[in-house]
Amino acid sequence: MRAWSLLLVIPLLFSCGEKSAPAVCAGISVTTDGDATEELYLRASFNNWSLSTPMSFRTGRWEVELSLPPGDYPYAFYDRKKDAWRLDEAKPLARYDSGKRYSRLIIPDCRYPRLEVVGRPVADGSSLSLTVRYLPGASGAGPDLKKSTVTLSGGTVNPSYDEATRLFALTADTLAPGKYTALFTIRDTDGFAATPLFVPVWVEKEPFDWRDAVLYQVMTDRFVNGDTANDGPVAGVDTKANWQGGDLRGIIEKMEENYFTELGVTALWLSSPLRNTQGAWKGMGGDTRLYAAYHSYWPVATGWSDLTPLPGLASPVDPHFGDEADLWELVKKAHDRGIRVLFDIVPNHVHAESWLWNTYRYDGWFNDAPEGLPRNALGGYTCGWERPEECWFTDYLPDIDHRNATALETLIAHYLWLVRTFDADGFRVDAVRLMNLDLTITLRYFIEREAAAGGTPFYMVGETFTGDTGWEEIGRYLGPDKLDSQFDFPLFHHLARAFLIGSESLSDLASFLLTHDGRYQRDYHPGAIMATFPGNHDLCRALSTAHGDFDGTSQGGARASERVWENEPETPTAAAPYEKLRLAWAFLFTSPGVPTIYQGDEFGMPGANDPDNRRMMLFGDDLNEHQQDTLAVVKELATARAAHPALRRGTRTTVHVEEDVWLYTMSDGDDTVLVAFNRGEETIDRTFAVPLADGTYADALSEGTMGVKDGSIDLTLPPRSAAIYAKAE
Repeated sequence: MRAWSLLLVIPLLFSCGEKSAPAVCAGISVTTDGDATEELYLRASFNNWSLSTPMSFRTGRWEVELSLPPGDYPYAFYDRKKDAWRLDEAKPLARYDSGKRYSRLIIPDCRYPRLEVVGRPVADGSSLSLTVRYLPGASGAGPDLKKSTVTLSGGTVNPSYDEATRLFALTADTLAPGKYTALFTIRDTDGFAATPLFVPVWVEKEPFDWRDAVLYQVMTDRFVNGDTANDGPVAGVDTKANWQGGDLRGIIEKMEENYFTELGVTALWLSSPLRNTQGAWKGMGGDTRLYAAYHSYWPVATGWSDLTPLPGLASPVDPHFGDEADLWELVKKAHDRGIRVLFDIVPNHVHAESWLWNTYRYDGWFNDAPEGLPRNALGGYTCGWERPEECWFTDYLPDIDHRNATALETLIAHYLWLVRTFDADGFRVDAVRLMNLDLTITLRYFIEREAAAGGTPFYMVGETFTGDTGWEEIGRYLGPDKLDSQFDFPLFHHLARAFLIGSESLSDLASFLLTHDGRYQRDYHPGAIMATFPGNHDLCRALSTAHGDFDGTSQGGARASERVWENEPETPTAAAPYEKLRLAWAFLFTSPGVPTIYQGDEFGMPGANDPDNRRMMLFGDDLNEHQQDTLAVVKELATARAAHPALRRGTRTTVHVEEDVWLYTMSDGDDTVLVAFNRGEETIDRTFAVPLADGTYADALSEGTMGVKDGSIDLTLPPRSAAIYAKAE
């Protein structure tokens, strides 16, 4: 495959004239690999796509020197001999012109200074140090220190500045563990301001790695009602589909009670905190019931930023959840505990009440119904899914056209504002496959450049709802220039059939994993850190599936929808469904990936499809005996996972497998753990050969021990149970 690249040479320093007259910055070179026999041109919007910009072949590469004013230009390479166009594949960003996709050339204004982090910030115990280089604009003017500010987590600091090296040096010590963000807002003596530099840094004993994370999904409205003053159910809407009072204050309360810490959670996925429609709207398709936007997927504050607060909104935060101070407090208290915070974001669409729709609906910002397909009430095409990037979920959710440069830039500015204002550590990106891939690529590019300077990872996990063979649908969105992760739906379906339902044997699951383990890393993105789960807010509850309340498939089929409003699944009183759920958790906590707990699944909450799967959260004495036992097991699993790198990052090797019995090892360097499952109805009491050194091994899920002698064990395992054996100290 050919590699093409774009090189932006540092502009020559020269006077750019008045501030009102953008400069033409010299020294911009575009290069590409190719054959000397070609006849290459650079065709772009700046030359009206003509053949007026020929490229020259020098020292094995094609190149052309450009002198352009600051701007954002679509371009491509054109071989005149072959009449063939090609994009600059080495550069991920794209820009559309007349509906066609081209590579994107961004020419910054050379009058403005720039800032860049030198190396990586150093955080050691209770101190941090950070070095930032000042790059002057074209006039060479230095920074105006009197008109510049630097803050650390909101407090003004005074880093040293060396005029000879043009380096700012920021140091701080006696810091408590947690996250700190430096913000450099620098002007030069000519009055030009550099793009603010936002540098997040964690001060903690051990560096965090997303491979080690345990993610907890909070549906804010259904978690805890911490402030009844912001309750506001919508008249005429069934309680199940209405606001029920959960808010940011409730999450803070549970944070302070150490609910998440005791559960082993290291990252929270929160409902989008941004304002939604406050009214009632009919469901999708033929569903005539009314729903409120308690789920936070009908946004009206999209587009808000510090530079562009939206008219008519007093705050971008949904009033049912609280205010900006509540959100900042929640994030700060999570960070103080070493917990990362991900916001759910909804870049696919807005609600019809949104300012963006009502301002730009006729300006090409939204997808109209394609020719030949029916128009809904607002002119869009309501989803038949054959045109996923253009279809609307329903007629009051206008679908954004991410090919529109201004719409895309507005979204990017909005999400950068969200990160910088509330110090988010990542995004869960809703409805990834329903959007043009360039949204994901562009978001990643600007997040890395403007919200994650210094190398602190910003975790982006996407939702691409697929069946059990959806690797390609999921994998195409993974990459260093795209998403770090997606929810692993193929694994979910096999997990549900093997452990919750029992329709797939453990040997079938083991065979599936021979190719599935590591597949995303091999085929799509070596750095992929996939999110694994037994349920989420769009699926019938795992416990009810295990109880046999539906049709025996991983998604519950029609029965899971029929039982939403009437004959809702009850909380089981028998032990078996809880034991099956524990098996599913034991598998996920002993497998690579990020185990993701949807609130209530840590103990077993019942429910059919949406919105019955979104019942108000339960705690403490409201849990029955089986739920309390299940919660205790999940805590033990999280403790074992944290203690053993093999369970988080290791390689799986099946030792023995049959219909209902499965033994495998997880190994990472010197750390090897034996995991054993008995899915059957009878206790097993058998001898197995195992690749373990002789000695005593302790079970993380009980007080039991096991001896290994001459490569064999005598294993006793009750029905529907698991064991995790590691070498005793």
